[in-house]
Amino acid sequence: MALRTLGFISLVVSSVVAMSGCSSLGISMGNNRQNREFVMENSWSRTTLAHEFFGFRRLNRMQPLVLESIIVQSNAIDGIVAYDRATGAQLWRLNLENGVEGGAAAQGDRLYFGSSDGQFYCVNVLTGQTLWTFPVRAETLAAPTVDEGVVYFQSGSDVVYALDAASGKQLWVYNRQVTTQLSIRATTKPVVHGANVFVGFSDGFVVALKKRDGSLNWERKIGRGSRFIDVDATPVVDGDALYVASFDGSLNSLNVESGSVNWTVDQGAYVPVTLGKDRFADRLYYSTVNGEILTLDKRSGKQLAAFKLKKGIATQVALFRGLLLYGESEGALVVTNPDDGKQLARYEPGVGIVATPTVIDATGEAYVASVGANLYAFKLGYHRRGDRLPWQ
Repeated sequence: MALRTLGFISLVVSSVVAMSGCSSLGISMGNNRQNREFVMENSWSRTTLAHEFFGFRRLNRMQPLVLESIIVQSNAIDGIVAYDRATGAQLWRLNLENGVEGGAAAQGDRLYFGSSDGQFYCVNVLTGQTLWTFPVRAETLAAPTVDEGVVYFQSGSDVVYALDAASGKQLWVYNRQVTTQLSIRATTKPVVHGANVFVGFSDGFVVALKKRDGSLNWERKIGRGSRFIDVDATPVVDGDALYVASFDGSLNSLNVESGSVNWTVDQGAYVPVTLGKDRFADRLYYSTVNGEILTLDKRSGKQLAAFKLKKGIATQVALFRGLLLYGESEGALVVTNPDDGKQLARYEPGVGIVATPTVIDATGEAYVASVGANLYAFKLGYHRRGDRLPWQ
């Protein structure tokens, strides 16, 4: 297995849960919104740890998995936990050595995830009862994908598995046989589209595997950096285009069927792009390893806007009604105007954030996990200066 490093992010570990509060920068949004401000209110906060942790820092980077009435959140220390979505009350906890770092996927009443104890798990999402396990003999650093009764995931040793979702029986395996000696400690989430499964590897390649048997359909090398050539950013499919980045290289738009290159942008990333929505559906939002957030035209790669963080790098961007929501690796959870980078609100968790936020656009709910292994629930929205929000 290749030696992996986390030297590209500077983190501070804390076990303190921030008190609930409200954050706003009180920025006017134009004449039609005069005297209105954007507010990000902390509804509740919970530690995901079974016990206080004073050891070496860990990457708590699972994106919160929000289901109808449950939120599932893990840490990279001691386990995975389910909470009541409305109150934050703990429903169940599964203690696992070194926790669950990559994330989880749910289908029906089943929850699927790989742990850092070398096992892949299927548990009942309502009770946490283990239904089956599969020996991986390596850590799992990204969430799995469940599609048509099959669960796909990539291990930290660059091996892709397809398992029967009901029983855990292995259907096929693809071993990349990577010889790279030094790489970033991360992997992609397999993306199923049509007859293919798209995966990135630490040797700088993106591959399209045949969903039925795991055989290779096409491969394309995009990692050509001088330090790390890893492809750790999960591919994003939109129509006939596949958007995927290498860590120390570039963002690439590839043809889904052939892997041919449509365009490239010479900045690397380890998180996926975010597709624009509604009137911004022609855009991509891209958090780079250089600490910038770029707005790009998705058909050409042309840069439309850009702004840079004061320090650290951003998580993958989440969208809320035309605004950008992201975490800073050495700072806060931030809501920003995409055109000029002007901050509308920020919430300081006491440590940085490397987990992608989850936003429920219809209700204004947002959830994020901090580096300190704390889970936060927020309410987002505008209100008139001096007025109390309806949920207060």
